[in-house]
Amino acid sequence: MADPALLPFAIRALKTKDVAGAEIAARLILDDAPDDAAALHLLGVIAAKAHAFDQAEEYFTRALASEPGNAQIAQNLAAVRDAPRPQLSSGDRFLLIREWGFGLWSDVSHVVGALLLAEVTGRVPVTWWGSQSLFSDGADRDAFQNYFRPVSDVRLQDLPDSFFPPRWNAGNLKTITDAKWQGRTGPVYFLNRPERVAVCDFFAAVPNVLPWLPSGHPLHGKSVAAAYRYLADKYLRPRADIVAACDAFLEKELNGASFVAAHLRGGDKFLEDESIGIANAQILSSLEQVDPRQRILILTDDTRCLAMAKDKFGSRIAATDCRRSDDGTGVHHLPATDPLQTGREAMIDAYLALRAQRFTGNGLSNVSAMIAMLKDWPAGTCTLIGRSILEDRSFALYQKKTI
Repeated sequence: MADPALLPFAIRALKTKDVAGAEIAARLILDDAPDDAAALHLLGVIAAKAHAFDQAEEYFTRALASEPGNAQIAQNLAAVRDAPRPQLSSGDRFLLIREWGFGLWSDVSHVVGALLLAEVTGRVPVTWWGSQSLFSDGADRDAFQNYFRPVSDVRLQDLPDSFFPPRWNAGNLKTITDAKWQGRTGPVYFLNRPERVAVCDFFAAVPNVLPWLPSGHPLHGKSVAAAYRYLADKYLRPRADIVAACDAFLEKELNGASFVAAHLRGGDKFLEDESIGIANAQILSSLEQVDPRQRILILTDDTRCLAMAKDKFGSRIAATDCRRSDDGTGVHHLPATDPLQTGREAMIDAYLALRAQRFTGNGLSNVSAMIAMLKDWPAGTCTLIGRSILEDRSFALYQKKTI
């Protein structure tokens, strides 16, 4: 049953022009009650405001089917059927994807959502991870490209001078850092915008972008997992040196043999999630069912977690030589941390896990959740403890009053 507080929140949010918050609250209602007339009507209003009249017509039609006698819904349905569809100007339009500013795989999941948004809106994607990225060394370059190949041939300096949201201009594309929480520009804000360049700096959750796909798109009606795999295959291409580092580790440490992988969450995450210890214990317990002849690759940023695995499985454990925390401090905040090396280590661990025969991880971790999404794992070979965070609509981001 949907939370009864969601509809009042959505109505208040829409009245205060928090369209994204209103939309996500309405979608959460529909996740539990797909025929809820009030939520469908609200989404129709939101779609109409974004000039997405085809989607608005669909939502009003469904709402009227659930509540046939509602004159207001019928009136709105007639209006959007007659509304002229938007005609955007010819020529390339672009979506600049700024850093989200958190962990590597959280930032990559934001990029994936924004890449889907670029496809929804017919824009060419361009990345720029700048000064707020935890994985930038401060150089005047796109830190995303320290780890992945470019998502398009367009460079930041190639972008024309016409921007949305209006806080952006040619002079601050690399530097502005303090406005994303005030803007909270969810995907709905980018629909049918005429500006040549749109800038996405607030977290773009794939589940919130998928509903806006046009019917002719290959991902229309597909799952979140299918969307991640499609977008990863199309856009997320690790740099050659990352791939070479994975090859070298497998040859040196595992002699090319098959192996299983598991991710144990630690570091500062112990302070954020009291269930981590239970999840880690479940993951280690599941590894007892693995063929004892197989090696086990452990991904973790915590020396205590690695020690637990070695105590339990001894020499079967393999792990990369990455920097780890031995207390509640996140690796990013350890003294003399090299941000580029930290990002490389997170990349190498994850892409090694994708070569494992089986993987087990924590669904609340972006690391584990992305590994589960990036590969079409055969049935029964990938297990997440708990629901994947990447399936979440990130409603909490729109409930926060101040940051």
